[in-house]
Amino acid sequence: MKQKPRDFAEFSRSLQVTMEKRYSKIKDKLQIIVDKKTNNDLAHLTHYFQNHKNGVSQYFKPTAKEYLTELHEKLNIVEEPDFQYYLPIKWDIPFPPPTEPKFKFIDLFAGIGGLRMAYQNNGGKCVFTSEWDTYSKKTYEANFGEVPFGDITQISEKDIPDHDILLGGFPCQPFSIAGVSKKNALGRAHGFLDKTQGTLFFNLGDTLKGRAFRCNLFFVPQKRISTSIPIAKIAA
Repeated sequence: MKQKPRDFAEFSRSLQVTMEKRYSKIKDKLQIIVDKKTNNDLAHLTHYFQNHKNGVSQYFKPTAKEYLTELHEKLNIVEEPDFQYYLPIKWDIPFPPPTEPKFKFIDLFAGIGGLRMAYQNNGGKCVFTSEWDTYSKKTYEANFGEVPFGDITQISEKDIPDHDILLGGFPCQPFSIAGVSKKNALGRAHGFLDKTQGTLFFNLGDTLKGRAFRCNLFFVPQKRISTSIPIAKIAA
């Protein structure tokens, strides 16, 4: 009977630590906000949070560590900028990562994560995400707890972890019947001659160079905004 107060105190401290490591608490503590000023530092941090022990952490940890130190100084956080205060995270988000993944994939031209959700629901672990649109990135973070990296044309393939499957929803407008018809009506180039959107396909090829895969790859053109996640949280 005398041990109960101590046991209860230890339990309370343990519960408090667990609560503090919920993603929602960490998000508030570090003021994780996605807007037009968001750069890849936040992407490195959230990618490291998701991939700190699955064999790809080295791609994200150096920048994540520097950015965490910067945030602690900026926000006057008393604790040392050490990941022990944040990991492992309890993912209180709509679509948490799998605890026992069967394969790794990356999500390029990610939109709000429609393709990710399908592969994640089948046991896949996303180890890299890229999306340039601010509002899509904001919604992606709200649903998956991860901020995508920005413009894929500005990212070296050497900075992308090895993976089993590549998902790439590159813009379909230069190739679709509707898109080509509109571009013809406006006197604009289409297909690979469209230097803005038509060449983004080749960024997928650059990412694949020198990599070995155990699965077939699927390149899926998709619209920028998807409505395929009816139960997803849509960021304001």
